[in-house]
Amino acid sequence: MFVIRSYTSCTFMFLTLIKPAYTGSHSLWVLATFIEGKTPFPKFSAVLMVDDVQVEYFDSNESKVISRRHWKVRDVVEEADLKNTVISMIRDHLNVYFKQLQPRFNHTGGVHTYQRITGCEMNDEAESPLMLWDAYDGIHTRSYNKASYTSNALFPELMWSKFKVEASKLVNTNFYQPLCIKILKSYLKQEKNTVQRIVRPRVRVMQMMHSESGALQVSCLATGFYPRHINMTLRRDGQTIPEENLLTGELLPNGDGTYQQRRTLDISAKERMERHNYTCTVTHTSLSNALDITWEPGPDADITFIVAVVSVALIVIVLLLLAMAAFLKWKRRSAGRAQQRGSAGVRGQQGGDIAQESPGERGPRAPLPQGMEGQPLQSRV
Repeated sequence: MFVIRSYTSCTFMFLTLIKPAYTGSHSLWVLATFIEGKTPFPKFSAVLMVDDVQVEYFDSNESKVISRRHWKVRDVVEEADLKNTVISMIRDHLNVYFKQLQPRFNHTGGVHTYQRITGCEMNDEAESPLMLWDAYDGIHTRSYNKASYTSNALFPELMWSKFKVEASKLVNTNFYQPLCIKILKSYLKQEKNTVQRIVRPRVRVMQMMHSESGALQVSCLATGFYPRHINMTLRRDGQTIPEENLLTGELLPNGDGTYQQRRTLDISAKERMERHNYTCTVTHTSLSNALDITWEPGPDADITFIVAVVSVALIVIVLLLLAMAAFLKWKRRSAGRAQQRGSAGVRGQQGGDIAQESPGERGPRAPLPQGMEGQPLQSRV
């Protein structure tokens, strides 16, 4: 649970660091995580990102850099040995810093993490210094001041001597920063169609009524755009609605590598009756001009008419159910009467067969006593 929260914290920090990815602005980042404790994850892992595209991966189980460019068949990692060495050094640094801070937080068991985000940027060929941020269990611990080329430790356990500060400045300036820019330029050249592509957003306005409050919720959704940076504003009768009055959704990735984002406004029943005009305005590097989508509340539906229609529909359904039940009952009764008539006919046929025996079936008559032949029978008293 805590590991997932730490990953989320690291990812959120990373997303806030990415500058608007216009045509001339790009970045290279390494996101590294060291884990102490029993988890299903590797003890150490790191991903290499160009802008927001993952291109390489390393973990303590594999102990080597692996390409994450799935769109390339049999992709080969350039300068793999050098990258393996650098990432292994990052792993060792995180392990040391974790052990230095563990006693401060009195952590002797459980699962805990130490994470780092480090990288560089290019903005219209202008190269930034190396940047770095560290965190222990999601708590910010140290950073690298790119203006003064000095490390800023937030805990005394991580404080460096003057000699170490100067040595770090020398290494970062002459080795790590040039290496970072070199790798970034290489990937920008190779992946021009991926990290430098431009895709227009699709924009639409959706509405949903809240049955309890009577408020209408209107959302402006922009989706399918790249790069990730986009500006979205909502206006009422031409006046911009303040951001604090809007519900701003997070920037979310789509499955095809593009992004989506939305702005939502709650419109009360009173505002809806005032018939304001609402406009969603979107600006993006793929658009030469701002894209406006206008929405205006339509006339309210007649509640009495809706109730009447629903009532009539319910009555019709009930009548149909009663008619079907009556038909089935009549059908069962008809089948029962037909069965009774059939049984009676069978019994009558059998009785008639017994009563109407043929003469040949009666057998020979018994002879009358002598002298009584032709004499009428008299009864005895």
